[in-house]
Amino acid sequence: MPSQVLIAATKEPTLKKSRADHSIAFNYFDLEGINTPHQDPLVISAGIGDPCYKVKKILIDNGSSVDVPLYSTFLNMGLAREKLQPAAGPLYGFYNRHVRVEGMISLPVVLGEFPRQATHSIQFIVVKSKSTYNAIFGRPLQLIFGIVASIPHFKLKFLTPSGTGVVRGDQQEAQSCYLRQAQPRPSITLSIKDFDLRNEEIS
Repeated sequence: MPSQVLIAATKEPTLKKSRADHSIAFNYFDLEGINTPHQDPLVISAGIGDPCYKVKKILIDNGSSVDVPLYSTFLNMGLAREKLQPAAGPLYGFYNRHVRVEGMISLPVVLGEFPRQATHSIQFIVVKSKSTYNAIFGRPLQLIFGIVASIPHFKLKFLTPSGTGVVRGDQQEAQSCYLRQAQPRPSITLSIKDFDLRNEEIS
């Protein structure tokens, strides 16, 4: 009988911990340090590549169907053009204009801080375009990491074996990027805020 009581006692906290580990929530404390109200885009930093480089000015964009680093970012990480694979199709930005694609590459991405940290290999579409952002994390990456993003709280969260991982955005950097992106540009310069990867069809 004593052994049965001991087993019951050890199972109960395990079940409670399991429930806690599988929930993501935002509360008042997540607003600490955030100037509210705001309409700033969520801009973060993350580790990309092997060796890992800390890349700043990454836009979290639910409207993007691909994950995109700029070609200049790709080169600044010390990667050679020869590592790029041919892209599967054309890429389009605003006004259905074609965006120059340099190629595809799979790179590890690290989010969060140890021990609440996650790493996944992400397939990136590398583009050559002018932007105030160094990269865009679209829907594919967010689904792979299981990201829940909150613009009001200016952070994103995801589950790890050690608990909920958190990445805080940089509001000052976001405002600076947005203002530079909004400046008038020549018509040939494409914004890379939104992307749509499409397969060409010949009818």
